[in-house]
Amino acid sequence: MAAVTLSKNNDTVKKVINNWINMTEQGNMKELVADMAEKMYTDSYVKKYKLFMPLLTILQKPKNVPRFITLAKACLTCNAYDELEKIQCPVFVIGGLQDKVTSGEASIEIAEKLGCKCFIYEDLGHAAYE
Repeated sequence: MAAVTLSKNNDTVKKVINNWINMTEQGNMKELVADMAEKMYTDSYVKKYKLFMPLLTILQKPKNVPRFITLAKACLTCNAYDELEKIQCPVFVIGGLQDKVTSGEASIEIAEKLGCKCFIYEDLGHAAYE
């Protein structure tokens, strides 16, 4: 199963991840956490839990900032699209059409390349698995 992911970078993920790296390098942890919530969850989810967002921005932040930056930069090197055909087991792709991190189209792209089953939640985003 592949869920809310991508096989090669696109403009959406490049913009989001670079922004998260910049915020982290500048020490803007509250802004980072707020942006992550806004990008990972749908607008209706964020609106529903809007009252808790200030608390979230205080309690949540990367535990190891240098590691977070390293991992975020590593995400920007993703390019397995041409290797997908080597997958030998059945694959089922799940995505969220409102994904503001990788885009819903990235999930569809994987499924089309593999010729496998795909389910895209129209009303969910990057955190569709939650």
